[in-house]
Amino acid sequence: MAIVKDERELSTFDDKDEWMLGEDIPEMDLYFAQIWTRSFVNAMENSAGINYRKVLGVNEGLRYHFYYGKEDCHKFTMHVLSKILDTNGEFGDEINRKIRGRSDALVKNAKDTYEKDLSKLPNEDLWHLYKEQYDLHTSLYEYGWLSNATDMFFPEFTGKLLGYLKTKTKDEGEANTYLVILTAPEEETIATKETRDFLEIAIKIQNDAETAALFAKQYDLITQMISPMLREEINAHWKRYRHLKFMYHGVEQSQKEYYEHIKEFMAFGKSASKELLKVEEDFNEKKSRKEKLLLELRVDPFHAHLFKIFGEFMVTKWYRRNSQILALYHIQKLLLEIGKRFKLSIDKVRCILYDEMEKLLSGGEIDPIELSERFKFSVLWVEKGRDFICTGEKARKIAALVERTDFDMDVKELRGQCASLGYAKGRVRITQGAKDLHKMQKGDILVAYATDPDIVPAMKKAGAIITEQGGVTCHAAIVSRELGIPCVIGTKIATKVLKDGEMVEVDATRGIIRRLTK
Repeated sequence: MAIVKDERELSTFDDKDEWMLGEDIPEMDLYFAQIWTRSFVNAMENSAGINYRKVLGVNEGLRYHFYYGKEDCHKFTMHVLSKILDTNGEFGDEINRKIRGRSDALVKNAKDTYEKDLSKLPNEDLWHLYKEQYDLHTSLYEYGWLSNATDMFFPEFTGKLLGYLKTKTKDEGEANTYLVILTAPEEETIATKETRDFLEIAIKIQNDAETAALFAKQYDLITQMISPMLREEINAHWKRYRHLKFMYHGVEQSQKEYYEHIKEFMAFGKSASKELLKVEEDFNEKKSRKEKLLLELRVDPFHAHLFKIFGEFMVTKWYRRNSQILALYHIQKLLLEIGKRFKLSIDKVRCILYDEMEKLLSGGEIDPIELSERFKFSVLWVEKGRDFICTGEKARKIAALVERTDFDMDVKELRGQCASLGYAKGRVRITQGAKDLHKMQKGDILVAYATDPDIVPAMKKAGAIITEQGGVTCHAAIVSRELGIPCVIGTKIATKVLKDGEMVEVDATRGIIRRLTK
């Protein structure tokens, strides 16, 4: 990969294709971002037969937003969807299979690296470990991104399925209801499995009055007084899922935080047995409703297959995301070792690009001041075979060219896609990552650019969920369905125009949000 010194050396510099925002991601940095941005312009042809032409990323601290060419992005979306349709869904099945297999390979490699005594390895071996993880992550993206691409930025897959359902009913709300039912996943996601495992532990605690009483005490007393068997089971669950809080760049959930999570559940007074039964009944009911509706609407085999693929996209997206976070959690040990050897902080190490890392570990040098500037504010522009990275004033000028500011701040009604059915009214709480969890009260309307596993505790309190990002396979759509919370996605502007504390009503079934107060 060539790193050019001037953006004018890029073939896409004079490209007239308007930039459009892809995602705005908290807790993201250049280490991870370079993997998928480079994959988009170099590696997608290995699976889909086509790449994106250009991607531009803006890094600010631990917040990363990236942009595509608008026409280019739509072209890619239509190409992938057409390939699924033209193969009678076989390419969709292939996407789901490849995501699972390549996710497993990524995690295995990261765990193997974590188990090594890195302090005893020469720099050359550290480079090979870094490269192996990078290559496996790139390989995962060749298929792992395709389910997103069909629906996330332009809801073409949703549109295709809704178009079919509108031949069965003329009512928009009914068509959306059918879509939600028919795209229900046929297996549990990682999120549901974590909930199920948690509730099984909570049942054991609630079934013993003496043990349940302990969870009103302080953390130190709880861990000292509970039975060794229960302590071991709680610790095993914590270790299995603690990486979810780590996300792309962060810290794992501490054991104390996990016990506090159990204490909070106990304080609510909910019956874990009833909650677990509800999880099981909801899953079985959705499966039964889907089977009945397929017969009732006389859905043909081709479209039944498409609904199945769409539903499985939800499962494999969670599978990929969980695997990526787990891999990033384990590979942090390698990055820390590199930082230790070259007297660089972890934030600086994570701002080193692939080519620079190879040179550094082969005896070269790197400017720590430049890495600090990249962390503060930088732009990474990539196209096939080439990168351009800059910092400071130049980066700010480029970022200003692509940032959209023409929002109607007085808009009274917002529209998006129905992700989960229902209606709610409540106060807006803008949530941009785990740092905003404290703001959410029961029944508030959670508004975010997108949601991730680290804010699921806030999602469970929400009366409804609104996101800017689209795609019925997105995280917000998947979790809101599992929780039975109304959800509207793909509004494009929700976090820009809505304000903390204002009242809104959410008609998720029709994809409409109305502002009730300024």
